[in-house]
Amino acid sequence: MANLIGNFVVKKILKETAENKFGKQDGLFERTPATKLNHKNIKFTSNKKKLRKALPPGLTEIEQEVLVKVKRRAYMLDMSLFSLCGLRFGWSSVIGFVPAIGDVLDLLLALMVVRTASEASLPASIRAKMLLNIILDFLIGLVPFVGDIADAAYKCNTRNAIVLENYLRQRGQENIRKSGIPAPRDLSLPEEYDQQPELYGTVEGASPQPSGPPPRHRGPGGYPTRNRSRQVNQTKGGRHQEDDEVRLF
Repeated sequence: MANLIGNFVVKKILKETAENKFGKQDGLFERTPATKLNHKNIKFTSNKKKLRKALPPGLTEIEQEVLVKVKRRAYMLDMSLFSLCGLRFGWSSVIGFVPAIGDVLDLLLALMVVRTASEASLPASIRAKMLLNIILDFLIGLVPFVGDIADAAYKCNTRNAIVLENYLRQRGQENIRKSGIPAPRDLSLPEEYDQQPELYGTVEGASPQPSGPPPRHRGPGGYPTRNRSRQVNQTKGGRHQEDDEVRLF
């Protein structure tokens, strides 16, 4: 019975299959820092092939796989299902609404995330910090309905993923210092991640481009014209070819 429940959780809720190496290799979560798991465009950025891995540099292959798996589980449990009034809900949030056993099941799922994180050989202080987040989350969820909403907002699994990422970043920096090689750019830092030109279609260091339709300009006679320029190219046959300039936004 326990095996059946475990298989259901892994395959149906966490969606860990051989395709994603059972949660250890997933492009979306390799390119998304733990602090950006709640980003509204997370599914959009997953299609950007040019985005590099947003993992702290200096980590071993096992540490990278553990971090990806923890971030993936945190997203599935805290934010993967739907958004309501600006609040993201995942499997953990929905299960918490089940009377009597919902909070217990939520607790077990959160402990599963911590157990996965422990595979990275964490010190006792980091594990204690993660367990404290789980205890607070459990106590909040005991309050009927209001506690479940607060539980969905607290997102202990995402908090623990951030704790893990911050600790592994420090470990990776120490490994780089010992090796003597120059420190590469750390795209797991939110400020560094937001600087990627591939993310927003801008040059590095520029602010993100505003969304929405392009502005309209006034043409001859004061009539509005489409914000589009024409470029004329001379071909060998003497003909002219007009090319539309492609806009990013």
